[in-house]
Amino acid sequence: MNSARCAVVAVSLVLFSACASERAAPTPADPGQAGYAANCLTCHQADGGGVPGFQPPLVGSAWVHGDAQTLAAFVLSGGFSSAARKESASSNVMPPFSQLDDRTLAAILTYVRANFGDHAGPVGVEQVAAARALVSAAH
Repeated sequence: MNSARCAVVAVSLVLFSACASERAAPTPADPGQAGYAANCLTCHQADGGGVPGFQPPLVGSAWVHGDAQTLAAFVLSGGFSSAARKESASSNVMPPFSQLDDRTLAAILTYVRANFGDHAGPVGVEQVAAARALVSAAH
């Protein structure tokens, strides 16, 4: 009886810890959402509203609603010299995100456009690659 009870307790603990570890580390199913959380969330916030006086909102932004390749080039370059044309009163500017690979950036921008761009169309890997080529040629 004792060994059976121990086995039940052991199995219960294994199942409980498996469930607890799943709850402790949720990951978004959408790679664009995960990429946004890792790279954009701090400045642009979960609702895309930005931080007044720090970073502008994505919601209502002409960049988000506009041409997908131009948006990709904007993000890859850090905002086309955002220091010269920034919308906020602070001295903070967006860094270039050229370290992101094309697939990751396409997923992030697709998420941004779907959630903060009035459901603007997706951004393709090909559009990001073309934008990267343009940004590289400009430098």
